[in-house]
Amino acid sequence: MTLFGVLDRVLTKRLPLEPPDDPHAAILPTPIGNDAFFLTPPGIEDLAPGAVIRQRTTRGLVPRPRTALHQFMVRSTDARGLPAGVTASLLIPKRPWTGRGPRPVVAHNVAIDSLGAKSTPSYRLVHGVGADLPPVMPLWLARGYAVLVADHQGPRMSYSEGTMAGHAVLDSLRGMTVVAPELADSPVVAYGYSGGAIATTWTAQLHPRYAPDVRLAGAVAGGTPTDFSMLLDTMNGTVAAGLLGAASMGLAREHPEMVELFGPKALLLASWVKDMSVLPLALGGLARMRIEDLASEPDPFDSDIARRVIAANRPGADAPSAPVAFFHGSASKWIGDRFIPEAGVTALIEQWRSKGANVHYEPVAGDHFIGAMTGLPFVLRWTAEQFAVHGSS
Repeated sequence: MTLFGVLDRVLTKRLPLEPPDDPHAAILPTPIGNDAFFLTPPGIEDLAPGAVIRQRTTRGLVPRPRTALHQFMVRSTDARGLPAGVTASLLIPKRPWTGRGPRPVVAHNVAIDSLGAKSTPSYRLVHGVGADLPPVMPLWLARGYAVLVADHQGPRMSYSEGTMAGHAVLDSLRGMTVVAPELADSPVVAYGYSGGAIATTWTAQLHPRYAPDVRLAGAVAGGTPTDFSMLLDTMNGTVAAGLLGAASMGLAREHPEMVELFGPKALLLASWVKDMSVLPLALGGLARMRIEDLASEPDPFDSDIARRVIAANRPGADAPSAPVAFFHGSASKWIGDRFIPEAGVTALIEQWRSKGANVHYEPVAGDHFIGAMTGLPFVLRWTAEQFAVHGSS
């Protein structure tokens, strides 16, 4: 019997007699209970996007004696246009910036790729060990840059939802200028890999329309998932199926109509994994699960609901006004990314360029994991170039 066969048998035995009264609520993450800072207070609908709700200066579980750590919550906007409380962390080197112009800022979008609220970067910075892969944050800080880490999956931990992520980053950058007024004139480059690249891509796309006041000097993304429908061919039923299932659940958290596509076994499994971090979710791929085996209909991806949600999370409709760079594990260099198709990135680049955007592409050697490291020299160089263009170096 396959591992999925074992899982299917366990799910069958554990199925409840009745479905949950509120299936959407049943798949949401458990609220953080040991730190009220992360709980959204009532009444934020009266605030403007980017308004600071609360802030604190704190220290991480892992000491950073040369870095000040500020955390804050801002009023943001979810994928449905409703107010949402988003937390973020701002790390500023204590040594003075001696370069030209104001201290630059990197909006460092961590690949959270998790479903549990305690996996959000700001919580882990204070209560655990941050999962920064590849470990780029120390490189930014060593260069004297300030680093803004937005909890871009939002309050529902909506893994893979682009609009929520882009809004979260942009509103966190707005709030940053209140928490640290000395950064009000600083140029910002957004960076992210894999799940963090989703947030970075949508930050770039939404910036001109949603937050043109943010001083975005550029955005650089690697291993970027651009089209969920492509991932069905490369991840569904493979060792990457655990993360694909988690991403589907993240979309359903932000788009409640998707829960209609969850069969009874999917709802039960979702209730088990709703607070998991990336590692156990990734290991779940060993079962090589196919999403349609747990769905309420034979081909859930051929439904009107899935088509609408996938289209809403496919970037390209609007062109960024800031320069953008993509890097990706390419078969033209070595191996290539078997899970996140390079074709999706090149198609987005062509689409944005046709709308007048300034987009650079850097194919790098390696697969999805090695490419994260082989792309780092390009990321550091390109980021420094954008800061120099805007007077900071």
